Amino acid sequence: MREYLKEHKKYYLIIIFIAIIITSGLLIEGLPNGHDADSHLARAVGTGEALSEGQFPALVTSNYANGFGYSWNIFYPPLVTYLEVILKIFVSTYENAVKLTILFSVITAGIAMYELVREITKGRKNVSLLAAIMYICAPYLLVNIYTRFAQGEILVYAFFPIMFLGIYNLFNGNKKKYTLIGIGAIGILLSHNIGAIFAVAMAVIYVILNITKLKDKEILKKILINIIFIMLVTSFFYLTLLETKSSANYEVFEYGKMATLESIKENAVYLPQILFGKMQFGFSEVLDYPYNIQQDMCYQLGLYIVVPLLFTPFVFKDIDNKKKKDYVVTLFVGIIAIVMTSTLFPYEEMPKWVSFIQYSWRFLFIATFSLTIIAAINLEKLFKKIELKELAIMTTIILIYISPLVFANDFDNSITDEKFEQVDKLTEGTKLSEATSSLEYIPTKAFINSEYLRNRKQEVVIQKGEVEITEQTKDGSNMYIKYQNNIEETKIELPYLYYPGYEIEVNGEKQEYYESETGFIQIDLNNKEGEITVKYTGAILARVSFIISMISLLVFIIYNIVIIKKELDKKKN
Repeated sequence: MREYLKEHKKYYLIIIFIAIIITSGLLIEGLPNGHDADSHLARAVGTGEALSEGQFPALVTSNYANGFGYSWNIFYPPLVTYLEVILKIFVSTYENAVKLTILFSVITAGIAMYELVREITKGRKNVSLLAAIMYICAPYLLVNIYTRFAQGEILVYAFFPIMFLGIYNLFNGNKKKYTLIGIGAIGILLSHNIGAIFAVAMAVIYVILNITKLKDKEILKKILINIIFIMLVTSFFYLTLLETKSSANYEVFEYGKMATLESIKENAVYLPQILFGKMQFGFSEVLDYPYNIQQDMCYQLGLYIVVPLLFTPFVFKDIDNKKKKDYVVTLFVGIIAIVMTSTLFPYEEMPKWVSFIQYSWRFLFIATFSLTIIAAINLEKLFKKIELKELAIMTTIILIYISPLVFANDFDNSITDEKFEQVDKLTEGTKLSEATSSLEYIPTKAFINSEYLRNRKQEVVIQKGEVEITEQTKDGSNMYIKYQNNIEETKIELPYLYYPGYEIEVNGEKQEYYESETGFIQIDLNNKEGEITVKYTGAILARVSFIISMISLLVFIIYNIVIIKKELDKKKN
């Protein structure tokens, strides 16, 4: 391992240096005034707040959604927020932890792409370094950092090449890096839902195209090992999500909440924008908007990727015959991704479930990943051999070219930790709030009754019967209530939005609860008098699956250590 690091240290340091340069725009105080900056900082702060209340895993932030509790982590893969909570230990604020997470993600993405292309090219370091630089300097990644501030997608950038390094090595190499499939896939699945679907689709396509190699029982066995670990380690998120989805209707699952086929088509991108678009801040403007091109965000693939692709017909003959199929498939996937980004793709003819992607331009990630590999290989074939001098010139050109995107946006000094440590209020006259975005993760009944949610007080509401509340104290996700009842059929609504996982006790005995007509927690009272205690502990399935995931993760780490040790012992002998 020491010898390996010594051999590649220079290349790793260059990648780290470039990553620092392209994320240097984050050194400004505050966060980019980007599309999702509020939401992602709110996720990090909210996770920390939930942990401080004793939630483990941390699923519901009690002070969000007007103080009635809101969950990001049940619905949105939580890896990035847990990383930020850990990094917060070493830095002063979540704001700094968020920035540090982005830097680590970019560095990991560059090193992972370097290793993937080195595997594909059988150890050619300079072209691998070129691919890494092109990948982390991609305009779409910079847009995700400075314009969209899409942390989940940034983290997917890092794990995608890790997963495909494992897949490629298993099918074409010495099969010793196969557990990277699991590491990459686990990272992707716990980073971003749409990125996860992209990863699964591309992995399945690759396996199908190499299906004859599945006759090798060793390959089949190693795929199965990875699948088992992937399912077990990620079970805490997906089982909790499925349990919550089955317990009530949540706004995020309603067709049209996040997007429709019509909205995807309206937000598609003109092909010239992909090839020659402006390096600028903006929003995803609909096609019929009069200033679409002038005010749209940057959708460019990157001319430094596009131009090398033009030489494909001239260098194709130089590609190793054994690798031509992979080359063609990778090129084809990238081109299809560009088509699916653009107005050329018939989204209006697709089934409704396709609307999960929200925006067609998300396919730019697949295009960037695939075509970066092709562009780097094309340049190597074109120049025959890439020396560090040529690499330095190319890198300088790339950095100058992308520099407008690093400072394409202003910074908002008000986006701080303190902003989300207060009770989060719905914006007047809207169904929005700074910490919850558009309330997509609340019960549909609560979303429909948003005015009720906005005006409701932090106290028990009697829905049916006669009951006297003699005492009530609410402290975050914990509440104490004392009451007297006339023994009629009595129903009371608690000041908490409905999520599975609350533990409610009446006179020391567990009490079942259900969703009220307004999307809050409701219980029946059958005692003449008593005490009610409320706390959020997480549903049984959430807690059990979390334990299973942690044990599985530990076993997976040990499994990898054993494999590495065996390989080192072999080299010594």
